[in-house]
Amino acid sequence: MQIKKIAALLLFILATTTITAQRVKRKGVQPIDISKNKKPLSQQSPAFTMEQLLGKWQEVSRIDKSNRPVAFTDTIFLNFTSKEKVVTRDGNSTNMAGEASIDNPGNILLAAADIYTILSITDSGLVLDNQENFIHTLKKTNQFFYETYGKLVVKQDGFKDPVSVTLTDIIGQWMVYKRDAKPGTINPPVNIIRYLKITDSTGENTAKGEITFYQTDKSEVFPCSIKLTNAGFDITAGIYNWQLFVYRANKKELVFGDAAVLLYYAKSY
Repeated sequence: MQIKKIAALLLFILATTTITAQRVKRKGVQPIDISKNKKPLSQQSPAFTMEQLLGKWQEVSRIDKSNRPVAFTDTIFLNFTSKEKVVTRDGNSTNMAGEASIDNPGNILLAAADIYTILSITDSGLVLDNQENFIHTLKKTNQFFYETYGKLVVKQDGFKDPVSVTLTDIIGQWMVYKRDAKPGTINPPVNIIRYLKITDSTGENTAKGEITFYQTDKSEVFPCSIKLTNAGFDITAGIYNWQLFVYRANKKELVFGDAAVLLYYAKSY
């Protein structure tokens, strides 16, 4: 009988040791085994750092959990002013300032009142899961698009005559970094191009791609078709159409639009 009691006690000690050698990281995640000289979670290097987030980030596209594009009006703006502070804004709502941090396990972003899972960060791109229904893609920018309202400046330095281009000249991924407009010509609602991806030729003078544009504060992402004209190209995306002239195309920069109305300055990314 005494031997049985000793054996039971040894089994209890062994089971207790096994349990304490594990630490649960987060609900739904497998326990972390720290019994083999592993660092505690608080000492592990995070997957992402706040230094990577410093600056302004503006949402450019949104998909649901089935990878289907979603139209949205509540564009996300994140301005990380320091490693601990952020100013957030959704669409036309007021700015909200608050604390910012990356929580364990190193990919949970706390941004003022919002919580996201960080899926990826590059120098120019940020992908966030809102932990509910959507995946948000944001691009780094020097200026939010709403900050340009009423500030478009006339500047047509030498861009008077369009130039002829080929599909090779314009194929690529283009991000509009500046716009110049003649006063009084741009009045809401107007479809302002922000991103243009021209990916594959579909004929001698035609191609397909994707366009991102804003109408007031609403962002739209559409597949599109492109057709070359005498001195530019036409874009068709669903019910929307743009007839554009090209004034510069050198692989790194694309200047297009209408010099008498609105010029887009885009850089390759």
